[in-house]
Amino acid sequence: MQPTPYQVRTHNASTESENRMHSDDVARQFGFKGGLVPGVTVFSHMTQPLVARYGEAWLARGTAEVSFAKPAYEGELLTIHTADEANGAHTLTCLNEQGVELARMSATLPATAGKPDARSNIPPAPPQAERPTVTWDLMEVNNPFPALAWSPTREDNLVWCRDNRDELALYREGPTPPLHPGFILRQANFVLRKRFVLPAWIHAASRITFFEAARVGADYEVRAIPEEKWNHKGHEFVRLYVAVRCGQHTVAEVLHTAIFRPRVRAV
Repeated sequence: MQPTPYQVRTHNASTESENRMHSDDVARQFGFKGGLVPGVTVFSHMTQPLVARYGEAWLARGTAEVSFAKPAYEGELLTIHTADEANGAHTLTCLNEQGVELARMSATLPATAGKPDARSNIPPAPPQAERPTVTWDLMEVNNPFPALAWSPTREDNLVWCRDNRDELALYREGPTPPLHPGFILRQANFVLRKRFVLPAWIHAASRITFFEAARVGADYEVRAIPEEKWNHKGHEFVRLYVAVRCGQHTVAEVLHTAIFRPRVRAV
């Protein structure tokens, strides 16, 4: 018997974000009907059934690979279906009220945590005086970004949970509860934003692996290295290798795919 679907009314909390793809006016210029709900928000919704089922174990050694096919919009009722596969993996799908599949995710809970990629130990670039506007040539493959410092507080985590309509108790219990996985994934966006000015861009996919549970109150360093870039149908894509580190430990790593320069819609 498959788990009961999880439903949530999504919210675009990023209308004032530097990424104007979350605003109605700019998103419409690219052919969307309104501002896009962030991909990390949709991902956050899709993790709720996993964390409800496995608790902190999934946050400490789980994996997830998500891809976004269609956008979600403010106020839509989303339904997350979870299918248990024979190999112990799970396939999760996110559908809107019209039954359109917006995102698909595969997830696992290995018996033991894996080991981080060796790239997590590559030193970041030094801080930069200013951020240039992103271009194809400036997005240099294998050239590390400056690191992003991140010190999430309990209140930061609670705000993320509230904005993403996640009521699970474990994010609220004890003196140092675990960070929400969507909040962790969001830092892959922020380390990209720290390197460049990106007027409008789209989160396309991510693969995230957890090595230990990240918690409120700790200091983290987020490192990123572009591993590939490509052009498809006029869109300029990048895939980043991202490591979220606490001291000498890598707590999570992400392969993060974004359209950093979307094709301009023909008038």
